[in-house]
Amino acid sequence: MQVTTEQIDPCKVALTISIEPEKVKAQQDKVYNQFAREITIPGFRKGKVPPQMARNYIDPDRVRQRAAEQLVGPAYAEALKETATQPFGGLDPEFELVEMNDGGPLVFRALVPLPPVVTLGLYKGLALDSRKINISDQDVEAQLDQVLSRHAEYPSITDRPAEKGDVVFAKVLTRTEDEENPDTEPQPAFIEIGKNIEDFDNGLVGMNPGDSKTIEAHYPADFHDANLRGKTVTFDVTVTELRAKVIPELTEEFLKKLHPTATNEEELRAALRESLEKAAREMSENDLEYRLVSAIVNTSQVAFPDALLRTEMQADIRNLEERLKRENTSFEDYLENSGRTAEEIEKEMAAAADRRIRNSLVLAEVARQEQITLEDADLERVIAERAERAKVSPAAIRAYAEKNDQMRVFQDQALTEKILDFLKSVSTITERETTVDEMENEIEQDEAQPAGDAAPLTISSARTVRRRGGKPGDETVTADTETAENAASEEATETADDLPESGVTEGDDETVENVTETTADR
Repeated sequence: MQVTTEQIDPCKVALTISIEPEKVKAQQDKVYNQFAREITIPGFRKGKVPPQMARNYIDPDRVRQRAAEQLVGPAYAEALKETATQPFGGLDPEFELVEMNDGGPLVFRALVPLPPVVTLGLYKGLALDSRKINISDQDVEAQLDQVLSRHAEYPSITDRPAEKGDVVFAKVLTRTEDEENPDTEPQPAFIEIGKNIEDFDNGLVGMNPGDSKTIEAHYPADFHDANLRGKTVTFDVTVTELRAKVIPELTEEFLKKLHPTATNEEELRAALRESLEKAAREMSENDLEYRLVSAIVNTSQVAFPDALLRTEMQADIRNLEERLKRENTSFEDYLENSGRTAEEIEKEMAAAADRRIRNSLVLAEVARQEQITLEDADLERVIAERAERAKVSPAAIRAYAEKNDQMRVFQDQALTEKILDFLKSVSTITERETTVDEMENEIEQDEAQPAGDAAPLTISSARTVRRRGGKPGDETVTADTETAENAASEEATETADDLPESGVTEGDDETVENVTETTADR
């Protein structure tokens, strides 16, 4: 057997392997004999047909294909040993048939994925600002309104037209100027008047069930959705039902339902503020970590095999399929609801997977160079945090993880957090005050840049999922960690308690939900 090597890129080598004609013919003869034992010819018992006669009834192309399949695996393994080639992470090579003619050698090419190569850029002494979010009274009022809205009642209105604060059930057809593929069918919408841009709300006031109206809404230049800034949108609205929104009074009995310790409205507001401030600190920390790792990745040289990207994308596709199955949604409906094509989804998945891999490899290289290792105390801290969030005991989380072979993902999470803590400790971080709206605008501007897209900050042998803007520990949690946490919670408790940490409770599912998420407030 002859083997030649060609370095395609830092993470891929091509092995061209030639198997001797004699060995190929011998393998083909074996395959002919295997097939001959399976055919039936009149006058002969099965398996007793003379080999030369059997050949007349056997497709030679099938023989060549089967013989090649049987020869390639052992030859590839021998070639790896002969050339001292170490494939990365158990990833499969790509095989290409080069030559296979009667009486000749079998020549094939194996494209072998090699380990990633990372050359770190600057990762010490980086200067960044930490965006400290100030929670305003307006933020607290908005949160209180959301909490109370979950418990609101929505009686039907039959004796007057719509007013500000009412909830309109309608069918809405939306047309945006310069839109290439406008909607042609109106969509159902639940609209709370007063929660949208002024032009749209003003157009709804005075309408009755059965009324139809065309409303033009002019979006301001600083609107939060960049796709609508400065544009005029036309809404064809047909009202199907009108309801009032009746907020319950904050009686002592109702307060007990909302919060375990608040005895009056001011204490409830204080609890909401505390919860918002905690979430703001976590959001700021998450944002800092994201920008810190992005800065390192952007100045580092990272090469990894294509096969790793394909594996990551396949995991993303499986995850999407499982989610759609749980939601009883078809892929076609998902595409329609998201307003994207399958090609656009695939392109987004590829970009996200690429960023995840780069982040993970850079973090791993920092750990290697700085000799950052996982200790038992690191793992116990992460398990305790997950247990507190899931409202179960640390023993329940650990038992589930060990039972279902999920402990590795918790270990990855703990190591990730330790690396991030190190990176922050060797950086110069200046605190800067901002508001929630300013923070969201800055994140939007960051993510509009090619190098600023959100990606997971996780070192892991498993795939990871991260959404920017949430709790720092939560964004670095892997998909399997979330599964373990949720399942452990289900095993340890009969009912899932998913309440906010402030103690404010959710409303009844029977009430009208999401009434403020309207077409005009996209």
